[in-house]
Amino acid sequence: MSPILIYLLKAAVCSGILFAYYCVALRNQRQHRWNRVYLLGLTGVSLLLPLLRIPLPGGTPDSAALFSYSAATFEVSNNTPGSGFTALQWAYVAYAAIAILLLVRFGYAIWQLRRLIHGGRMQEGPNYRLVLHPSVPSPFSFFRFIFWNPGTEQHSPESRHMLQHEQVHVRKGHSWDTLFMELVTAICWVNPFFHFVKKELSVVHEFEADEVPAGNGQSAEYAENLLRQALHAPSAHLFIHHFSQPPVKRRIMMLTRNTRTRYAAARKLMALPLAAGLLFAVSCVQKDEANITAQEKQVLNTPSNVIFTEVEQPPTFAGGSTAMNKYLSESIKYPEDAVENGVSGTIFVTFIVRADGSIDEVKTVGDKIGSGLEEESIRVVREMPKWKPGVQNGRKVDVLFNIPIRYTLQEDETSKTTSFWPVEQSYWPGKNKEC
Repeated sequence: MSPILIYLLKAAVCSGILFAYYCVALRNQRQHRWNRVYLLGLTGVSLLLPLLRIPLPGGTPDSAALFSYSAATFEVSNNTPGSGFTALQWAYVAYAAIAILLLVRFGYAIWQLRRLIHGGRMQEGPNYRLVLHPSVPSPFSFFRFIFWNPGTEQHSPESRHMLQHEQVHVRKGHSWDTLFMELVTAICWVNPFFHFVKKELSVVHEFEADEVPAGNGQSAEYAENLLRQALHAPSAHLFIHHFSQPPVKRRIMMLTRNTRTRYAAARKLMALPLAAGLLFAVSCVQKDEANITAQEKQVLNTPSNVIFTEVEQPPTFAGGSTAMNKYLSESIKYPEDAVENGVSGTIFVTFIVRADGSIDEVKTVGDKIGSGLEEESIRVVREMPKWKPGVQNGRKVDVLFNIPIRYTLQEDETSKTTSFWPVEQSYWPGKNKEC
């Protein structure tokens, strides 16, 4: 599976589990500051966790996971010229096109607000600027700007509530949260949970902004004003905060909810082991000595000169990674037998880069796939030109190295591709010893 698809899937799993916990334990609780931090945190955690690879103590990182994390994928294709994109490439193009359209929509909304600011009459207030513009249907805020219709009374109790509400949005920086979630949902638009988080975060912002004007025993009066304004609510803008923004029912219910709820602290603390469990499940990898295959043990016990599995200066292909990519793209041929039988998979080729740069003892490890894939992989590696040898303690040494080669058959029978992950370290890094 493509590394990008794997990343998106892992991010969706993380965000889904964390948002499910929010819905069960935290939603509609009167702990708005914590809920705001949690929603932003779960978004950041879901974006970062799939990128981490944490080796566990007492084990060696799993080889396949290591290579997919530490190196980029290189595609070698024997398609005929003009055969067009593969299905996966078209999927990438479609994904990028939708993301770009959403980002353009995001930029257009910013431009609309800037136009409204420059076209209105400005009044300075404490920690905010009041923008008076006739096209503003209902008060709303964006960063330190509060937009107001010049025909709306500013000194009535109802207007005072609305102004206090928008001042809270300005003071607490809710617009930063909204911009962040707009960017996340534009780039990761395929993840439904990020859209749920964005919607719920806007509601939490309203809960937080409602507390100040509804204080000092004015909850009933404020709720009545809120309901009255909701009956004439304008259509919602992309990321601004309307005073009358729905859902009104939840906002009114929150005004009457008790601030002290049972097990509030426990609800918060339970999120920590949940995040730790996700970190372990998604990012931690381990491979015990007992799980090394017989073929791998045979390579480790090669009876030749001293062979290093990690050195100060690892060996490199002559000319660097670009030259290696070119060599593989020109040399690898998808075996006809594998094409006819629809055989694909990943071949791990291990070999020793001798002190003189020559390639020796080329073999494959892991389960045999067959249909000529192992033989083709060994042939291509064995015919490689000399490498720049590895160096340990100032002298050139023999180093064990590994190259994973992934063979993939597309739906189009005339389209065969081979993928290669270049690596810059030995097959079992971390041992730092001779074998």
